Amino acid sequence: MWKYWVTIFLLLSTGFVFDLQNNAFAQTKMFAVPTPNIFFTNVHVDANPVPNKPFTIYADVQSQSVNWSDLIVYITVPGGISVVSPIVASLTFTSQGNTERASWTLLASDTGSYPITISARSNFPPDVETFDISVNVGSPHSLVLSGMSVPGSLFANDNFTASIKLKNSGIVTDTNVLAQIFVPAGLQLLDDVTQSVSSLSPGQEVDLKWKLKAENAGSHVISFNYSSTNAGANSASTVVNVGTKPAATGALLSIVAQSTTLRPNSINPIVLDIANNGVQDIHNLQIVSASGGGYISSNTPLWIGDLVKNDKKTLTLQINTSNETLALQIPVVVKYDSNGNSYEETYQTGLQLGNHPDFKTSAVTVTPPLSYAGDIADKIDVQIFNAGLEANDVYVTLDLPPGLSPAWGGATSAYFGKISTFQIATASFFVNVNNIAASGNYPLSATVKTGGQETPLNVNFIVAPKAQFQLVSTDTSQLYPGVTNVPFKIVMKNVGTSAAQTITTKLLSGNAVPGVKSDSITSVGNMENIGTILPGQTFVTTFMVNLDPEFAAGDQSTSVEVDWAQNSTSISNAFVQTIMVPYHVASGPSYLLYYDAIPLTYIAFFAVLMVGSVTFLRLRKKRLKMLEHESIQLNPNSPGNLPSSEIGIKEDISAQRSNGKSDKSTQIARDDHDVKKEEGI
Repeated sequence: MWKYWVTIFLLLSTGFVFDLQNNAFAQTKMFAVPTPNIFFTNVHVDANPVPNKPFTIYADVQSQSVNWSDLIVYITVPGGISVVSPIVASLTFTSQGNTERASWTLLASDTGSYPITISARSNFPPDVETFDISVNVGSPHSLVLSGMSVPGSLFANDNFTASIKLKNSGIVTDTNVLAQIFVPAGLQLLDDVTQSVSSLSPGQEVDLKWKLKAENAGSHVISFNYSSTNAGANSASTVVNVGTKPAATGALLSIVAQSTTLRPNSINPIVLDIANNGVQDIHNLQIVSASGGGYISSNTPLWIGDLVKNDKKTLTLQINTSNETLALQIPVVVKYDSNGNSYEETYQTGLQLGNHPDFKTSAVTVTPPLSYAGDIADKIDVQIFNAGLEANDVYVTLDLPPGLSPAWGGATSAYFGKISTFQIATASFFVNVNNIAASGNYPLSATVKTGGQETPLNVNFIVAPKAQFQLVSTDTSQLYPGVTNVPFKIVMKNVGTSAAQTITTKLLSGNAVPGVKSDSITSVGNMENIGTILPGQTFVTTFMVNLDPEFAAGDQSTSVEVDWAQNSTSISNAFVQTIMVPYHVASGPSYLLYYDAIPLTYIAFFAVLMVGSVTFLRLRKKRLKMLEHESIQLNPNSPGNLPSSEIGIKEDISAQRSNGKSDKSTQIARDDHDVKKEEGI
């Protein structure tokens, strides 16, 4: 009997299962969750890198390798980026499990967004892990002066406001923005000299204002210095004209603007024809300013000189326009001498526009300010400025690139019945961002149609880096009906492009699926705090669960909710992702192997019992036949008429009555003969 038990034990210990129906062996599959040998614990990039200026990237790497001489870390960069230091970082020897830092010095040749990969490789044990980052290189001239304003028609003792607008035209956030005003004699500053802004996002504009008082008549030049971390220092100046009370003119000037096209938030050349229609010659003629109604002249004061009667001169003013709705007239302030008197006059000069509408993008705003992969119904507002003639039946259509789609029913068009001259109209669109959309700039195209005219406009839309999680594997080896307080392990990986902070995971089936229960259940399920996970990093989340005895074994599925924040712990930066998790529940404890939900130990026991029973019956039957044959030889009186059962009884009675030595010897010889015959001797 021990031979059968040895055979069963050997089969079970080798991990093979015997299929009783198909008479075949099948080896059981053993699953193991691969554990990374290398971990990136921190990756740092210098803040606000700019072209042609070295910046540093370093990575903190932890390895389980027993020999750090078998660990190398190297960096891969695209065109436009050069690595000044060695590409392969040399790490000093350290103990197993310690963290070491690899660093590189890089140089960018131009602005832009550059994808960079850091790789770490070990041989004992073999492993390769990578870390992808995107480095945004800004422009050293990204802080631009987008507007400057001083009022006209000032007189002594008037209070007024001077202002400038600064805009971040780069692709990265600028910081430490400072602006100072310098006021000459004749003007008095009523505010602080310096104004500051902590940071400016890409495309953001700020308006800085100072209060002043005009003390003396004359032309006074005020200057502005402005600087930032990315752009460095720059300056600009303008003229404040403080006049005397207007006097009657001694001559008659005519100022006419030629046909022009205006663009918002830019410097526009306006050609003026100035004629002397009076009866006196004009001397020392100059244009003091041409500012007001949304216009600021940037090349005034402009000297003209003498203008005799009936004479005409043509000159060009450089006019800076704002994003606001512009007037159809521009005030031109002039000074001149005539017939022994000095005069200062203001002429409201009408602007002649081109013979068609002229559409420009005034501003683009997105709500919320940052868009991420998986966003739904992000709002894009495109402000359109008409610098030309009035337009009717205006349509605006937004063309979306792959990765973006309209939020509702393919709606990518907006209709305006009319857009008047110098009017700003806002077209609003709602878009969805694909779950797997890569972070970066998505250039959109908005087309303005009116009549037979089509005007393309550029619209930028940025998808910010975001963490994203993917299921790697599960360990449910201890799950079976009736089990209590056992781990349900789930391995996930951050496959996104940003680090996730303050991560929590929730086993949503903790309340919803019958049989999965725990003492730590929240209102939405079991919850575990994870912390911070870098891009490319894997982590294990473990939930302690109980399974009801009646829980159905087999393949099941549940879901895990991952909640995290990015760049801050503010609730406005909360992110949520739900991941489906398939798992398997065995029919019993994990140390038993199963066949059709029946433990193989039980099958083996019943198999041995059946084989032993059959063998016993066969041996018993053979012995009965031998006894019957022997009885016939010992008792010749009617042997053929007695059944085998009676022969056995007579034999037993005969053995009891026999008291002689020969009877005992005969019985011993018969038994010995039976044994030898059974063993085949």
